[in-house]
Amino acid sequence: MRQLAGKGVAKGPESRRAGGPDSRIAIITVIIVLQAAFAAVTDSLVSDTLARDSAEHAMLHIVEQGPVTVTARVKPRPSARPLTVGDRFKVEVVVRRHRNLKVSGLFPDTLAAFLVLDDKPVTRYQGDTVIDIHELEMAAFAPGKLTLPRFLISFADSGEVRAVRSESLGIEVKSVLHGKMEDINDLKPQIQFPNLLPLWIFLGVLAAAGLGYAGWRLRRILVRRKLWAKPLPEPWEEAISALEKIPVRDWLSAGHVKRYYYAVSEILKRYLTRRFGFPAIDQTTSEIVLELKKGKVSLREEFASFFRRADMVKYAKLVPEMVEMEALIPTARDLVQRTMPQPETGQPAPTTQQNPTGSSS
Repeated sequence: MRQLAGKGVAKGPESRRAGGPDSRIAIITVIIVLQAAFAAVTDSLVSDTLARDSAEHAMLHIVEQGPVTVTARVKPRPSARPLTVGDRFKVEVVVRRHRNLKVSGLFPDTLAAFLVLDDKPVTRYQGDTVIDIHELEMAAFAPGKLTLPRFLISFADSGEVRAVRSESLGIEVKSVLHGKMEDINDLKPQIQFPNLLPLWIFLGVLAAAGLGYAGWRLRRILVRRKLWAKPLPEPWEEAISALEKIPVRDWLSAGHVKRYYYAVSEILKRYLTRRFGFPAIDQTTSEIVLELKKGKVSLREEFASFFRRADMVKYAKLVPEMVEMEALIPTARDLVQRTMPQPETGQPAPTTQQNPTGSSS
């Protein structure tokens, strides 16, 4: 008993080691059996389909003559090029029947290497006769001299299903392979093109920079020509002309006192900027007075008094008397005229005539 038990214990691991390959063989065998069963089922389904189609055709009693006629013809192609594999061509099938006779749809006996792509039926009437014209668009997928499928129409006659079919038509299909070519040539190797994208980007940036520089230069030229075409008048002439254009009575009657003082003071600031060469138009009254002292400009105290009084009106909301407001432009004109360059000896000094409204002419 101990020996038997010992042998049993000794054989246990060996039997487990031997069982590994056996289990793999069993799995492979099961897979093969399942594949065979699937193939058998598929073959059975295909066979059943073919048998069913054959049985359906066998049930039809095909007659050569009857109440229904079917004729077919291949319509000529628009080009003289021979028909090749995959090209489309048209077949016209004409079905004639009596108006009261019920028929089935048009169907081929077999397609083989052909395929019906489209069917455009047209129905016409000649008395009691119905004419169904089917324009079929077909294609062939095999080369050689082929026979087109026959097209059938079934109908019931004397309790029996009968059918009539079109005549057999032949057609020749050329291969798309030319010459002695037996198979489609393999793809040619790729052609390596240089990557020109960085170059095009660089050229684009360079062109944009060139166009921008050219536009900038053109703008400068146009601005200069515009300035040169009409030179500015003398500072005192410009100031006196601007003072004369201010609508004093309209502004004062409308109560635009601050606007009135602001316009006059800006005209004087522009005059000082152009006349004495410092940016009075962007300076405060204190800065303007300092610049006038540095330049030893005459009437600097009068200019300072004028700008301080204007600041009171513009910023402190002071409203002067009407007499003072009407005298503002004559005062500004007097400051301009008294700081004009003095004429050379022997030349008359520029004068202005004062009209009754307080503006010069």
